[in-house]
Amino acid sequence: MPKSVSRHRQIKALCDIALHKLRRDGLASFLKSGTERLRHLYASKQAPSDFDRQYGTDTGGIVPLWKLQIRSSHQRDGVRYQASDPDFVRRAIEALPIRPKDFQYVDVGSGKGLTLLVASEYPFRRILGIEFSAELHAIATENIRKHPRPKCQDVSSVLADAANYDFSAENTILFLYNPFGKDVLQSMLEKLRASVVQDDREIYVVYSHSVFSQVFDESGFLERMQVPIEAAVYRHLPAHDILHDSPRPHIHVVRKN
Repeated sequence: MPKSVSRHRQIKALCDIALHKLRRDGLASFLKSGTERLRHLYASKQAPSDFDRQYGTDTGGIVPLWKLQIRSSHQRDGVRYQASDPDFVRRAIEALPIRPKDFQYVDVGSGKGLTLLVASEYPFRRILGIEFSAELHAIATENIRKHPRPKCQDVSSVLADAANYDFSAENTILFLYNPFGKDVLQSMLEKLRASVVQDDREIYVVYSHSVFSQVFDESGFLERMQVPIEAAVYRHLPAHDILHDSPRPHIHVVRKN
């Protein structure tokens, strides 16, 4: 295929996705999302991160979804890949009133798996990434293979669509870095709600770059928490915990420099 034709198709695909997001999310959310992309564009062109240099992994850069082959009806609802800041992930985990050994950590829209690797510094019961791009999932799997996983050995990435994913009946921390639009968020939360109704348990949600936090605010089973990090944080406590108002443990982690 001539390069000019290929480039034309890429531009058309990008314009179609932008128009879809504008119609779906409205002008304010569309502009906010665009501002975030511009703010982080410079960072994506820098040298490999300290994290990647240290571990030989590939977690950096910005990858637009139109560059990927994605077999999902929700492709246009997705957001480009960009890694979270490792220090932010650590602060988020340490700010939650939990014992990691009692929880699984799940990154929804996990991309190349950076937060999974950072979460493995803590003794979670297990760590799981949900990613709908086969290419990003493959990179995440290779990154997991390379990374030493100091505290949690059960770390994996699964190729799946978050809108259709069945959550396991475990105490769970969900991490989301603005991975997709409102419709997919609502579908995911309905699956999570149904799972909680069947097996009531403790749930925490860390929603970074929370463009659609209203979806969580109106979920009916999650309450918003005041946590000193730049994210919207929510929780669901089992009925017996709410009745007894049991104190929640805080964690303290010491890492080697």
